[in-house]
Amino acid sequence: MKLKGENKFFKWMRLLNQQQEKRLAYCLERAAPIEVSRFLEKQSFELVIAIFRTLSIPRQGEIFALLNDNALQMQIYHAIPKSSFAKIFSCMPSDLRVDFYQRLSNKEHAHLLPYLNRKVREDVIMLNAYLPDTAGGIMNTDFATVLNSMTVEEAIAKIREDAPSKKMLYYIYVVDEKMKLVGFISLKDLVIRSPKEKIETILNANFVYATVDEDQEVVAKKIEQYDLVAIPILNQEEQIVGIVSYDDAIHIIRVEQVEDMDKFMGITSEEDAPDYLKVSSLQHLKKRIKWIVVVFMASIVGHAFTHAKSAFFTPFNLIFYLSMITDTGGNVGSQVASVVLQALNRGQLTLSDWARIILKELRIAIMLASILFFLAYIKVFLTSSLDSEVNRHYQVMFVVALSIVLQVIFSAFIGATFPLAAKYFNGDPAVAANPAINTTVELLGVIIYYVVICWLINPVGSC
Repeated sequence: MKLKGENKFFKWMRLLNQQQEKRLAYCLERAAPIEVSRFLEKQSFELVIAIFRTLSIPRQGEIFALLNDNALQMQIYHAIPKSSFAKIFSCMPSDLRVDFYQRLSNKEHAHLLPYLNRKVREDVIMLNAYLPDTAGGIMNTDFATVLNSMTVEEAIAKIREDAPSKKMLYYIYVVDEKMKLVGFISLKDLVIRSPKEKIETILNANFVYATVDEDQEVVAKKIEQYDLVAIPILNQEEQIVGIVSYDDAIHIIRVEQVEDMDKFMGITSEEDAPDYLKVSSLQHLKKRIKWIVVVFMASIVGHAFTHAKSAFFTPFNLIFYLSMITDTGGNVGSQVASVVLQALNRGQLTLSDWARIILKELRIAIMLASILFFLAYIKVFLTSSLDSEVNRHYQVMFVVALSIVLQVIFSAFIGATFPLAAKYFNGDPAVAANPAINTTVELLGVIIYYVVICWLINPVGSC
């Protein structure tokens, strides 16, 4: 009897667990895919697999594609039979599908490809042939095409066959018999037209496009500039082979801005870098040490100069004001460079605007320097000890204040020209890194202060 009771208990528990799993699966099927993927990333691997298998195949493809944890993706890939994974793989968005495929080894490619249907296999091989930072490397094949010779009725039937996702159904691309892009029509235009009307009579022949070898940042800026939902990507034969959507453009621009700001702050940026807390302290050190060492070595030059001229700066406590001058220059230069870099990233400025940029920043610097001149004058007045040589103290006040003015103006000029110069030489504007600007203006501040003291005071007669 006890055994029979125990069997009933375990049977009841299994039924309860099955009901809970069904409820969980019901909720996960209806939740936003991105929320489900973030939920799974926080669970144990055994629970992830158990939950994953309760979802429908299309849902599995959506969620798998949105997992940020590459290691978890690979674990799921190895835990599922290749014949089953091929179905999940086919349901992934084409661009994310290729991203995952590129992380697999050649041996894993050979295991997976035989289970893929012909269309998916051709898409993967084609998209994998392009460099990752080009339009071809980031495009997807989630689009619909119709022939210009079709009627509206035939075109609608063709769209059903292509079955693009809902968010990519806004534009329908029109091609000729050789798959050359000749225009586009909107779904709205297609629906309101007569079923027997020819597509060639209603298409829009004025369209913006990108080629497969264009840089991804250029493509993103085109989408932003022309306010497009998606942009068609053409090959050398002017055939449409993919599209880049507005969502992709936002991601590209965000990644580029983060990379630029990382470089600007003196941190080496890496593509697909893992989360901050997942990176070891040693890896963080490797990313940051290059700029720190360069800045440290450069600062030695400035300190060596002031040490060699210590007797020069000793009278009237001139050495006490040196750090105030150099720090002010570093702050101004970094601030100007940051503003210019942001404007370049947003497409608000181009290289042809260099004269206007520099003149604008110099005007701002002169206004800022005027304010700091009086503040520095008052600061030195308040901190100076009483002395019978009042005229000499007023002279010191003027020297410090004038040095601040010159430092602010020159620092603003350096902060504005560093990103522009990098862009002119086809480099990355973010190479005008914050540590580099700080070090440059610090050395400049020492020189400016030395020259002004020599010109107005010449305390030891050694200038």
